[in-house]
Parts: sequence; C-alpha cells; structure tokens
Amino acid sequence: MLSKSQARRMLLAALCLLLLAGPAWAQRGGGAGGAPPSIQFFMPDGSLPAHEIRFTLESDAGRVETFFSDSKGKFLLSRVLGMKSDAGYLLTVTSDGTSYATTTARFKEYGVYYISVFLLPLRRPAPKPAAVIDLAEFDVLAPDNAREVYQAAWRAYQNGQLDEAVRGLERALKIYPNYFRALNDLGVIYMRAGRLEPAAQMFERAMKVAPRVYHPRLNLALIQARRGKNREAVSLLEPLLKENPTIGDAHIAMADALVALHQADEAEAHYRAALGVNKAGQEAAGDLHYKLGLLLNQKQDYKAAAAELRLAAEALPDSPKIHLQLGGALLQMNELDGAERALLAAYRLGGAQMGGAQLMLGQVYFAEKKYPAARQAFRQYLIDVPQAPNRAEVEGVIEKINAALGSN
Repeated sequence: MLSKSQARRMLLAALCLLLLAGPAWAQRGGGAGGAPPSIQFFMPDGSLPAHEIRFTLESDAGRVETFFSDSKGKFLLSRVLGMKSDAGYLLTVTSDGTSYATTTARFKEYGVYYISVFLLPLRRPAPKPAAVIDLAEFDVLAPDNAREVYQAAWRAYQNGQLDEAVRGLERALKIYPNYFRALNDLGVIYMRAGRLEPAAQMFERAMKVAPRVYHPRLNLALIQARRGKNREAVSLLEPLLKENPTIGDAHIAMADALVALHQADEAEAHYRAALGVNKAGQEAAGDLHYKLGLLLNQKQDYKAAAAELRLAAEALPDSPKIHLQLGGALLQMNELDGAERALLAAYRLGGAQMGGAQLMLGQVYFAEKKYPAARQAFRQYLIDVPQAPNRAEVEGVIEKINAALGSN
C-alpha cells in the first residue's frame, strides 16, 4: 500500500505530465512532429519549484554539462543541446543548502519522454551538544593584565580569602567585562554566599559571552529554584537537556523543580535519567536514590520506594532521614520487622530530630499488639515533637491503651 506522501507524489507527477506534455505525450523520443523529452523537478514536499533548478548532466562518455530548468522546474531535452538518443546520463542537482539536499538520478534517453526527479529533503544537522568545554579557550581573549588579576584572585579563593577573591574578580571584570571565567567564578562565590541577585547577574552575563557552556545556565536555574521560581528554572533546563541529555546535575535540578511544581511523574523520569548518566561518587548516588525513594513514597508506590531507599541506605548508612523514609515505606507494606529495624536506626542516628520515627514505631507495635511498647513510643513522640499537629489524636490513642492495660 502506498503511503499518503507517495500517492501525492504520483498524483502530482501525473498531473504535471498531462499539463506540461500536452496531447503529444504518447509520442516517443522527440521525433519529427513530436515534443522533445522533458525533465520535471519536484520539491521534497511534492510541489513544483518556485525558481530555476541548476543541475549537471554527465554522459556515459564522461562529458559533463550544466543546465538550468525553467522557473517551474521543467527542462526540455532538446537535440540542439547535443543530447544523443542512445546515451545514458547521470543527472546531479547540488543542494541549495536551505530547501533540498543533493540529488542524483540516472536515465537513458532512448524511449524516454518524461522524467520525474524528486529532490531529496535537506537533512539539517542536529544541534551540537553542550559539551564540556575547556574554559581555558576563553582565557586567550582576555588581556594579559586581566588574566594576571584573575589568577591572583583565584589563588586567594583557594586559600579561603573570599573577600580578596571577590575584589580581584571584580577588578578583572573592570579590565575585561566579557571575561567568562571571572563572570562564572564570581557568580559561584556570590551563590554560595547566598547573594542570589548579584550571582544571577553574573551568570546571565556569562551566558551572553558563551551561550553553549552549560555551567552558568545550570547555576542560574538553581538560583531560580532557590528563589521559588521553579517554572523559570524548568524553562532554563529544558533547552539545556535537549542539547545534552547526559548532564546528570541538570536532570537532578529539573526533577527537584518539577517536584516543587507537583509534577511527580515527570520528576521521577528525570531522577531515573540522572541515575543512568550520573558518574558521581557514592554519596551523590545515595542522595539521588533517597530523593527518588522520597518521591515514590509520596506517590504511594511503596514497593519501588523501598527498593530505592535500600540502595540509598547502603550508600549512606548513617543518614537518619533515609532510614526514616524506608521505615515508612515498609510500614505501609506491612513488613513490620523491617520497618521496626529501619525506624530504630533512624531514631538512633537522629534522636529527637527523628521524632516521627517514634510515631511510626508506635504504629508498628500497636499492629503487633505490643501495647506497652506502642504507648512508650507514642509518648516519646509527643516529647520530641511538642508542637505535633496530631497531638490530640495521639493522646487519644494513649488513653485507649491505658484503659486497655488498666494502668497509666
């Protein structure tokens, strides 16, 4: 079965054959009294050209000549041009660089009346990825005195002299305002100091100097997220990830912003993408598994959450928040023994800051009918979290346990 595009091409070719050839279409070879053979060019979408088409014809004997069609893409194979009725030809149309690609066709003139040549679609190169660029490339553009000031500022930064480093970078930018390294590094220092507005200004300037370097774009997105402008962060990260989908930190930043926007499914996809490309160390991988597990808990996909949180706990065994979330997932799955172990680990590592672990331990013990242990856990929860929003409910459960046990 023909596709729609193939059918359209055949129809257009047939129509042009009737319109252009006239009643003599059945006469062969351009003999006496008949119209000469013709070539008809078609654009990649099947339409007629809006201008002349330049092409070459190379005969079997190796002779190459250049011709032009008329403004509608038609060319008559006239004997006046030296065309031989028994010769084979290679037709070549060189790409115009904007609407069609280089196209070739072979034909033998003998017996040919009408030749349809469909120009190939132009294959546009994919955008170059935002590859890791050696920032030293930008140094050669800066004057010598600006580079000297920058290097002194960088040494001050490495020695922990942040104020001196900032003053040096600012001096370097006064000498050479488009100094990419100084712009980006000053933005990073401002960002780490919590000075988000001047940091954003530095990154915006750096992006204008080197729009394909991803560092300032990613940092600006992180700033927007810290400001609570998560939609702006997403709009910065989307094109960056289209250019280079292997930047793990960009996937993480995108996922974090999407979580804040309550787009859980999209966020999960980016966390998983980050896990697939992130080559960071054990600690970073553990934190990423934790974020994904936390999100899956919120989505109530507890089995998947527990799997991620176990990986997180293996990477970061001393993190109380990971054990807390793992215990919560296992509790929801009614895996009470595993939940108890995780929650006890969370409280041992985090103390009163993990007061929620005692609340869930109370639930574990209550489900196991270990009522004294449940009562003790609930009481400890209220001590650790004196402003608990569910205080009245927990106190009510404690009173019921007291009544059942016949004690205070």
